Amino acid sequence: MFSETELLEIFSWLPVKVIYKFSSLCKSLSQLPKEDFFAKKQSKNTHLVGDKYFLIQPYSCQSYKAGKLQLHSWIGSSTNDVLPVPYNSLQFIATTGRVLRSSNGLVCVRNLSNHYEKSYFIFNPATNYWLQIPQADGFDCRDIDFKIVFECNNVDNIADDYTLISVIEISEWGSDPFCKIYSSRENIWKDAGRINIGAGRNICYETTVYQNGSIYLISDTGQYFREDSPFFWPYIVAYDVNNCVTKLLKLPKSSREGMDDLDYKLSIFKWGNSNKYICLVKLNNNMFTIWALTDEETSSWHQVFKMHVKTMGLNQFDLRVAGFTILNGNILLIATNLMVYRYDLSTKSSGELQEVCHHGCGENVIFHSFSSTLRPCGTNATKLAA
Repeated sequence: MFSETELLEIFSWLPVKVIYKFSSLCKSLSQLPKEDFFAKKQSKNTHLVGDKYFLIQPYSCQSYKAGKLQLHSWIGSSTNDVLPVPYNSLQFIATTGRVLRSSNGLVCVRNLSNHYEKSYFIFNPATNYWLQIPQADGFDCRDIDFKIVFECNNVDNIADDYTLISVIEISEWGSDPFCKIYSSRENIWKDAGRINIGAGRNICYETTVYQNGSIYLISDTGQYFREDSPFFWPYIVAYDVNNCVTKLLKLPKSSREGMDDLDYKLSIFKWGNSNKYICLVKLNNNMFTIWALTDEETSSWHQVFKMHVKTMGLNQFDLRVAGFTILNGNILLIATNLMVYRYDLSTKSSGELQEVCHHGCGENVIFHSFSSTLRPCGTNATKLAA
């Protein structure tokens, strides 16, 4: 027989849907999902395992609702009966707004519904609890794109359950944007300095990375500077939130090749099994090249992967990549206009792409990783009406 302590340990490694099923068996387990200690333990254990799912939605301006939002397991199963959230949760997000960020079971959603006055909210699709976030100063216009950094905290000595940061650009050309950080415990926004993004280059906020207390942002690749300008080539902005210190990181020279091509794209993601590093991913002419940042002080990079999608196993005629991301630091997800595939970057030998699922989100898509957790949305969160 298992002891109560052993049972709690076993349950803390299970997804939310399974925990709810067990909690209905007897009175002693009925309160388990509501206990703060257990919820935190289950969230931490899920974080250790890594995200097993991903959200996919059409790429468009934030002022348009997602319309379509799908949740799939990257392992390959996509049937609704094995998905970790109720179907109405996904429908609520898709019809209310669009996902901006996702972390450890919580999603930050842009609110585009007239029924709710707040601009965005934190939502746990597995538990159906959500929390409206007060509007930060500077977000007065409904048509602007919100620049959001969102990361759940998994360390006990951090006061807030998650880190939510807004980057607010002002109208003056070349002016550094403001950084504001939200306290989920105090329900207020606090000033967090200004980010030196360089002399006028635009920043791409679609793939921001929050790592070890720093925000990493990548610039655009437009060639609108003189060649003798220090900002002629694209770069990464690293902003230490606690100390309000900015560094501009140079990119590897080989990443510049093909910048004139229309399909050239650079993105940044977390890298490695421990998710403690960042990587740069370049897509050009259906060729993926990945560099890992080895030394931030000297902007040193090491190329860790380079392969054409045909070599991976995609031999479709006139193939076009509709979107890509890296999950758990080592799984490359690639979407075409109809399908999603995965490639395991941790294998040293040349593997092949594995088919994951069909999708109906169009020719340009955005991925967000997802886990099934009991993580709370914050104080005064309410449950979504059935």
